[in-house]
Amino acid sequence: MKKSNFAQMLLVLLAMTVLLAYDFFPTFNNLISISKPLLITLIIIIVLVSIFSNRIQKEDSKEILRYQIITLLYLFMLIVSFTILGGTSQVGITLRNPVLWIVIVLSVFEIFQQKKKLKLET
Repeated sequence: MKKSNFAQMLLVLLAMTVLLAYDFFPTFNNLISISKPLLITLIIIIVLVSIFSNRIQKEDSKEILRYQIITLLYLFMLIVSFTILGGTSQVGITLRNPVLWIVIVLSVFEIFQQKKKLKLET
């Protein structure tokens, strides 16, 4: 993995962590004041940048696949951890939300498709 790609991945994961922590624990509002619409917009922008930056770059398919798996697992574990720690999402990102599960299933499906494509290339 190139250093710039690794740094980009860490930056996106760090930003997502901070934004989700702010969403699950609104007492962070005392530290940083972010409105709910801005919070939702930032999360959507980060996810879209993460998705499209990998698709635009002409990189190794293994690297993109690895990035998608790491991001999906990290976000899922983050949501589970914040829920266990007693946080409640202010915008509805919960394990009971069917939209979250649809996104996870679609992401896993795409990962399997890319893995299958990668096997065919090699």
